Amino acid sequence: MSKHSIFLSGKGISMAALFSLAILVCIYTLSEEPDEVAATYTPEITTDSDDKQSPESPTEDQGNGLVVLPGIEKKGQDFDFDDEMKLRLQRISEAYEEQIKYPSFSVPIEAGELESKYLPDMPVATELPADFKNADSPSLSVTPGQFRYFSGDVVTARADISGLDVEESSYVSARLLMQGKPLGFAVVVPVEERAHSFQLTFDPLALNAIEWKENMTIEVEFHVLDEIYTRSISVEYLNTIAQVEDIAGSEVQGEYLLIPVYVATEKPGFHRLQANLYDANSDAPLVHLVAEDQLTSTNGLLTFKAHISALKAAGSEGPYRLKDLMLRRLPSEPDYITEFGRIEQNAFEVEGYRFSAYQDKPYINQKAQRIANELRKLGS
Repeated sequence: MSKHSIFLSGKGISMAALFSLAILVCIYTLSEEPDEVAATYTPEITTDSDDKQSPESPTEDQGNGLVVLPGIEKKGQDFDFDDEMKLRLQRISEAYEEQIKYPSFSVPIEAGELESKYLPDMPVATELPADFKNADSPSLSVTPGQFRYFSGDVVTARADISGLDVEESSYVSARLLMQGKPLGFAVVVPVEERAHSFQLTFDPLALNAIEWKENMTIEVEFHVLDEIYTRSISVEYLNTIAQVEDIAGSEVQGEYLLIPVYVATEKPGFHRLQANLYDANSDAPLVHLVAEDQLTSTNGLLTFKAHISALKAAGSEGPYRLKDLMLRRLPSEPDYITEFGRIEQNAFEVEGYRFSAYQDKPYINQKAQRIANELRKLGS
């Protein structure tokens, strides 16, 4: 296959995959070819107008093994999209152009995005019926307090029973396991404001022999309707190699609010720190921040840079609060594993400045803008 050709094979290509293809064509073209070649480049995709095929289903050309894609008509050496395809590509183009208004390390947090996208340690609950053969049986769930734990942490979880009458009796017991061996038993306290809900708390962990990470299992026994049901969920126990020490005072530099963070690490290398910036008064999430750099010694700085366009979109001049921090050392020599740092302090206060103190300069990524232009052309 030549460098300038894209061949598709197989029968399971969806419309979503086709849209991804359009973006990839733009990225591939703009990153690999000079401008004059990119302007005339066309992928080798064949089409067919067989009415027997579903308009959403590609077919395979048995003669050359290429896939026939719906919504595309070949005219000479060029390709033309039908109206529905153009509309969808226009929407992709608009969404992409909206996204590239901000640097990837400083992104406004839209309503409803915090938990789904920007909380690094969100646990996932397990919820299953007590009796798999009876759809009307109560549901049992276990929700860990967090997904990752470090030495000295207190492991917590919540056990819930739903679909059980309030007057019915219930209770739970729980233990913490690693490699099948018990580490401890939970103190169980009923949640007052919710029937059949229990808070589980285990003793602080002190497992210093862990080299990197191990899975732990929270195993809960539910005593419901004279029956005992067991449900389990796994969390991670991690050895830490770095730590966030403190933050320095924030300052405005050009179009950015700089927030330096002091980091101590046992293993110098490429480290990444992410966090969310909140309004200190309303506690509303504002901007998701990422800082990464090569730390060449055991003490260093990672600096968050909040762009003025993201701060203005979030609508707050501060003061701010920095929360939800996650520190990682990314895979590199000698063992190529992702290692985690711990965060002792849950939040840091950050001074804000009036928007007039910044250079009101839009963020522009030339390469991303060229891709956006190509996407717009595809949908025009």
